[in-house]
Amino acid sequence: KLALSCALIHKPSVLILDEPTTGVDAVSRKEFWDMLIQLKQQGITILVSTPYMDEAGLCDRVALIQDSQIMKIDPPEKILQDFPRKLWAARASDLYRLLLDLRNHQVLSSVYPFGNALHITSKTDELDGKQLKSSLEQRGHQNVEVKESAPTIEDCFMDLMHQ
Repeated sequence: KLALSCALIHKPSVLILDEPTTGVDAVSRKEFWDMLIQLKQQGITILVSTPYMDEAGLCDRVALIQDSQIMKIDPPEKILQDFPRKLWAARASDLYRLLLDLRNHQVLSSVYPFGNALHITSKTDELDGKQLKSSLEQRGHQNVEVKESAPTIEDCFMDLMHQ
């Protein structure tokens, strides 16, 4: 916050920030972004690089970049709208074993950890969550949950990386 205050002394019209909240606690991150929103309302253009996809969702436009290549530039809402297929969240008692089993499942296109669940997409939109849950229970998984989920910016980024 002190570095941001110092940068504002000269009343810049453009502010460029390189991963400003990396290593910062959650409360300070929130306060920092509240400050950025106020600066934007004052007419300051702000360019931010961040590894935190939830922060990217706070921006007017997002550029998703991998290996120095721009994969997509759009407002966050448009990026989310363009997610190409249904997204499912799956959980079970043994998440690692579930990950291994799902990665060997023939109809699935992607499987990756996301918080306390696995986000999965299928090769077609014909995946039935109830059938998948039943199949996993038959393989010995316990406390299985499979439900359709709304994509996040991170899901969109992961999908673009696999294209």
